[in-house]
Amino acid sequence: MPTAGQSSPPDEQQLIAAARAGDRRAFDSLVAPHVPSLRTFIYRLVCQPDDAADVAQDTLLTAFQKIAGFRGEASFRTWLFSIGTRKGLDLLRKRKRWPLDAQSRGEQRTLGDPEMKGTVDATIEQPEFVYEYRQHVAYCLSCVGRTLPPEQSAALLLKELLLFESRDAAKVLDMSESTFRHRLTAARVTMREGFEGLCALVGKQGVCYQCNKLRDYCPPDKRGRKVEPIADESLDPDEKLTRRLAVVRQVPLDVGDSRVHDLLLRYMSELWDRTPSV
Repeated sequence: MPTAGQSSPPDEQQLIAAARAGDRRAFDSLVAPHVPSLRTFIYRLVCQPDDAADVAQDTLLTAFQKIAGFRGEASFRTWLFSIGTRKGLDLLRKRKRWPLDAQSRGEQRTLGDPEMKGTVDATIEQPEFVYEYRQHVAYCLSCVGRTLPPEQSAALLLKELLLFESRDAAKVLDMSESTFRHRLTAARVTMREGFEGLCALVGKQGVCYQCNKLRDYCPPDKRGRKVEPIADESLDPDEKLTRRLAVVRQVPLDVGDSRVHDLLLRYMSELWDRTPSV
């Protein structure tokens, strides 16, 4: 698969030509390498598993319907992600941004509701469940992202999670490269300042409270590796953020494989998406 910005190899060009002629099998083969990362991106952006699945499916349908108009001004990957990003942002603009303390307040509500708590407990007790710290760091990143303006969150995910070049991420978001860089910088600054002292994902003194609290909530035989704060105090907050983002990139792209986090995101969405931010 070519990286963002590279020209398509001959086999991809042949698939594009066949897909443009209406060949559905060619289209399916064309999008197949991009589907895992597309679904992961939309999942992290939207933060509601069912909505994310709908947006991803709608993206693929729209791409098939519009492939005849694809002229190759950008790579196919960039073109596909521009469709998915636009649909994800359209959804988020109808929703409320989450407050900075969304996770802690969501936790209080979940533990205080016997039905919610029972569902979480039953999910944790399933034989296949084991706490995976990288999944929870990724979950935290998603929650942090929902506190940002949607375009800032998308800029961060495209650049830091999917490693798009800035020029290609700018094309995805239909903005100049200088505007994209501004959105990305603003996203990082807001994450650092808003969560300073609350989360080691973005702060100098963060203790990974949510990550380790969920781990400790699990039965002893379900607990995986504990999240450790970044020990090197010589690193500035921006570098610490970069290192945590690198952890998120280690999470496999087959989203939806952590039922507990899917469940928590559904609860968070029910609580905040239609409730005014504070």
